[in-house]
Amino acid sequence: MTPAQRIDNDVIQTLRTAHQNQTQLNLMADQKANILIGTLALMFTVVLTRLLTLADNQALLVTLVIFMLMQLLPLVLTVMVLIPKNINGKTSADINDIQNPLFFGFFTQYSQQQYSTYMHGLLVDNESARELIINDIFQIGVILRRKYRLLRLAYLSALLGFLVPAIVGLVITLR
Repeated sequence: MTPAQRIDNDVIQTLRTAHQNQTQLNLMADQKANILIGTLALMFTVVLTRLLTLADNQALLVTLVIFMLMQLLPLVLTVMVLIPKNINGKTSADINDIQNPLFFGFFTQYSQQQYSTYMHGLLVDNESARELIINDIFQIGVILRRKYRLLRLAYLSALLGFLVPAIVGLVITLR
């Protein structure tokens, strides 16, 4: 193996590793969102069954209603993490204008023959393959930034949704 081939293999391996890491981070974001959705759904179920029996305990009723209302925001945020971004309308009739030829959302509007011809024209050497992978890594990173920002807000708002009702319930009880 020549030094140039060794460097080329190292570059490809580095890009492959970065791509795999981002794919794993994407899966982890989706798993975290699913865990929070499941937890919130379970809490909603428990709290709703308790609300029906608490007509006489005003302090607990108010606390649980505040809790339910405040947990709606993290629920919406986590669902937004899982909803795919709508790319309709952002594609072009010209296959040469594809934003990311490695992402199915962009290339599936074309025929297999169009896409195959286009990719054969792009993948003429290792440098063009690297460029495609680098662009794909960047675009996955943009999606990950959005997902993790929403997840962070969801977890913080869920925490706030526990603290505020607890403080309100404590204040009502101590009055």
